[in-house]
Amino acid sequence: MMCNIGKALMALSVTLVCSSAMAMNKLDSANGAVFYKTIDDFSASAVSNAGKVDALSVTLLGAEYIGGSVGEGEQGKYDKDPLTRFDVFDCTTYVETVLAGAISTTSDEFQSNLQSIRYRNSNVDFVSRNHFPSVDWIRNNQDKLMDITPDVGHGQALVAKAMIDKSAWYQRLTSEVLKCDTDSSSECLTLLNQLREEGRIYSAEPAYIPYVPLTALFGGNTNKVDQALLDRIPSGSVISMVRPNWDVKKYIGTNMNVSHQGLAIRKNGILFLRHASLTNKKVMDENFAEYFSHYSEASSLKGFNVQVLRR
Repeated sequence: MMCNIGKALMALSVTLVCSSAMAMNKLDSANGAVFYKTIDDFSASAVSNAGKVDALSVTLLGAEYIGGSVGEGEQGKYDKDPLTRFDVFDCTTYVETVLAGAISTTSDEFQSNLQSIRYRNSNVDFVSRNHFPSVDWIRNNQDKLMDITPDVGHGQALVAKAMIDKSAWYQRLTSEVLKCDTDSSSECLTLLNQLREEGRIYSAEPAYIPYVPLTALFGGNTNKVDQALLDRIPSGSVISMVRPNWDVKKYIGTNMNVSHQGLAIRKNGILFLRHASLTNKKVMDENFAEYFSHYSEASSLKGFNVQVLRR
């Protein structure tokens, strides 16, 4: 996803020696076992969506940040990375994993729910993956999520626009996505050309997303945190960082308007951002207001969008 201008954007390869791969497999299995047990434990008592998101997301705290670590599995045509991993995440795969668990009645439902969140119409295919937050991921998950940004903004919400050119993005994809070398493999080059050709079906389209401006969060010129605004953000919400018409076209072929995703978690009355952090290379909690206070007026990050689970 777009928090990682890695495999899905300009693609980042990760080479693991056998010993480290074995260690990661053990961690994947261990984390997965705890995660699945947490889902199944929900059936014994009534737990709110917020409670489920908190309980599931906390089991994965400390997991390593690695972009582009999942794909369509061994049966995938282009990206054969595993469909599911519990040992490493990028910002969006972390959110997807937690949400899929939260809407699952039992752990047996998790995989199908994850696929319904990550892929358009649950079609497990690279071209059907919800690569772009505003025109794919959020839009295609409105049966599960509800945008409450205007309510949180309380009259101060704005709308960010960007022209998303998926076709141009596909033309910028490299063999890193396929984990092969076009210089030494004609099959790799053929496959890459096929993927780029599939992307030509898309046309550039405008993407709109409402956001709460940071100027609202920090009380205009006072720099004082608006506690009432923070209190309107429900624990368990999905938070998307908004950058209006984010100028990354020269890098990935298209502009964007969302750069990162995480979860809002309230602990002892204090709101935190729980996310897979690219900066800190792990899943962690950061004070919500403090996280955003690091962005100056000159930054392209102007605010955040808020979504909550419908069920």
